[in-house]
Amino acid sequence: MFSGIVQGTAEITSATQRDDVLTIEVKLSGNLIKELEIGASVAVDGVCLTAVEITESTAKFDIIEETIRCTTLDMARKNTEANIERSLKFGDEIGGHNVSGHVTATATISEVSEGVNGRTLLFTCGENETPYLMPKGFVAIDGISLTVGEVNRGGNSFDVHLIPETLAVTTIGKKGIGDQVNLELDSTTVAAVEAAKQMLANQ
Repeated sequence: MFSGIVQGTAEITSATQRDDVLTIEVKLSGNLIKELEIGASVAVDGVCLTAVEITESTAKFDIIEETIRCTTLDMARKNTEANIERSLKFGDEIGGHNVSGHVTATATISEVSEGVNGRTLLFTCGENETPYLMPKGFVAIDGISLTVGEVNRGGNSFDVHLIPETLAVTTIGKKGIGDQVNLELDSTTVAAVEAAKQMLANQ
């Protein structure tokens, strides 16, 4: 379980494909690696991964074919940066929303608008995702807990408004038009929409 409050960014120092498993090595420091143990969960660009090997300054993660298929980690390369969040512990503050690290799909940045106090990004996603995106609802983008702005269901798009702090401390400030991101829908919203669909179907 995560909160979508990214704790830092880290460099991917290697990415090695072996049969149907991609192993990435990530350079970690400070609290990002403190007391990290093999088997622990870490969100890398919003994807919940399990640490399989740890040194004083790096951790390795194995990524299976299904995860590669439905996330942006198929594009993980040496010297690229990723958002990092350690899993929550009992008593930790949840500053964002409940994030599982189970990415739903990817979305593509289709428009970037600069504002006086931040930036607005417009994302295009699949038609299977837009029914679960609600204005003022939650969404996780590359592991970042964000508030949905406007939703265009006919155009399968939605936007988010980013404050300078988010742009500065995560990788999203370096992304532009055409870049893909990991999208995790809010599980509470998904459950509510599915329940409403079932009720209507039973009438």
